[in-house]
Amino acid sequence: MKRALMILLSIGVVSFAAKAEATLITYDFNSLASGNYTEAAFNANFLGVAFDNTGGSDFQIQTVSLDPDFSGQAVLNFPYNTAGNSTIATLSSLTDYISVTIGDYDADADDLYLYAYDSLNTLVDSAFFYNPASSYAGNTLSVSTGSASIAWVEFYGVGVNNNSVYWDNFTFNDTSSVPEPSTMLLLGSGLVGFGLVRRKFRG
Repeated sequence: MKRALMILLSIGVVSFAAKAEATLITYDFNSLASGNYTEAAFNANFLGVAFDNTGGSDFQIQTVSLDPDFSGQAVLNFPYNTAGNSTIATLSSLTDYISVTIGDYDADADDLYLYAYDSLNTLVDSAFFYNPASSYAGNTLSVSTGSASIAWVEFYGVGVNNNSVYWDNFTFNDTSSVPEPSTMLLLGSGLVGFGLVRRKFRG
């Protein structure tokens, strides 16, 4: 009976390791009413990430139809035409993947940037897209790393009016629920130790 219990425990640990996967989380902002939000009021709607408007104090929610990438509600930094305006998104825990859709109406051309940094503020990945003046949409930019090392990202658009772009569908890989290799090693060691103690007791 005890041997069977040990086998079941071992299978449980292996199954736990196999099933533990990172979860992709997307915020599309469609549940937010149109209007201006302070950073505090805006961030109260999200878990796992906090957004900072570096050139202002507000985020503006608007209903847009910038096909094919945008639908429903999207975000515009407010005011958007201040020097150095960008959005910084800081994660609660390190991740290995982040993407965001950025675009505009056909008013001017925009250079779209997304930069990813680790906890030491070292650049670990970046993405770029040129959005022409004729575009009535945008593009989804993404950054990724081989392991969970992204602590925060910065994204913005450069055009006639600084950062006069909408952003939507902020997505990140939530790796906080995935056990680290050291955790699995401890679990395995615990089972081995349990077996040794059992043998010693029987001897």
